[in-house]
Amino acid sequence: MNVKINNVYRFILPVITAIVIFCNINLSAQNKDMQYSVSESKILMGTIVKTTVRNSNVNLIKRALKAAYKEMQRVEDLLSSHKKGSEISHINFFAGIRPVKVSFETLTIIKNSLYYSKKSKGLFDVSIGSLSNLWGFSDDNRVIELPDSAEVDSTLRYVGYRNIIINHSDTTVFLKDKNMQLDLGGIAKGYAIDRGSAKLKSFGVINFILNAGGDIYVSGRKDKNKKWTIGIKDPRNTSKIIVVFNLENYAVATSGDYERFRIINGVRYHHILNPYDGYPGRLSESCTVLAPTAEEADALATYFFLLGPQKALKNKSLNIPFLIISTKGKIYYNSLFKSKFNPKTLE
Repeated sequence: MNVKINNVYRFILPVITAIVIFCNINLSAQNKDMQYSVSESKILMGTIVKTTVRNSNVNLIKRALKAAYKEMQRVEDLLSSHKKGSEISHINFFAGIRPVKVSFETLTIIKNSLYYSKKSKGLFDVSIGSLSNLWGFSDDNRVIELPDSAEVDSTLRYVGYRNIIINHSDTTVFLKDKNMQLDLGGIAKGYAIDRGSAKLKSFGVINFILNAGGDIYVSGRKDKNKKWTIGIKDPRNTSKIIVVFNLENYAVATSGDYERFRIINGVRYHHILNPYDGYPGRLSESCTVLAPTAEEADALATYFFLLGPQKALKNKSLNIPFLIISTKGKIYYNSLFKSKFNPKTLE
């Protein structure tokens, strides 16, 4: 039997987990010596995608931004499990029935997902779709109720990345069980950011920052002498910045229990589900990971969030910078994050 919700917290869009500090330049004149800063925001992938570009040619900026957003929309249409025409939806529809022919691009992102699953020993798992549907956090039109424990246990049987079969020779993907479902929410947004960033660079745009709800890629610099500044929000007071650091030509992703959540009988339930037990992770409030690509940062932020600070700090298999805020609000950095990015903790 489902438990009724007390104190429902509903968000139309996820809270942005990292913010960018910058100033726009007035576009009153245009010449090769002046660098203009142009920003654009659109709703994609269930969040606000904001891009700030610095270049001497405003018309070039406009064309590059248009192409970048078109590219990110294309990736969403390809990989979203919530869009009926997507290749992921097609795979899910034929789960347990037959392999599905997909593009090389979709096959590659699923292959990469399996790599992260193996590295994380299953804490990151894109076969979590049935469990995600049971909880319903990605459905803005749904009134969330706490699933019965028996429902959670039975649904867990359909989660298992080893039952995702990919065939490189004919580019097909097959889900072994008819109740399995893919959900690439933990990696597709990062991949879309990488594709959007690549499109900007193809236009010769070097200095920009692309922020999709806290998953970010920065290229070049904010100005000639200054890197981009990234701020991490307090998970329990999102109007407050608690950590800042500078970044250049790198990606950063933050997973938090405050992006999509409900308070039920005084307990916070959120969208980052643990494939081991079927319930939201209980060891972290947020986790920020830095990596060369947004895809990698996105996937590993989920992994380290679920792993929790104590085990994450002992993990030697992944040499990656990260910051974790525990459920008690304590900030943990690993040594690589400290040495490479020199973060500043704000009081």
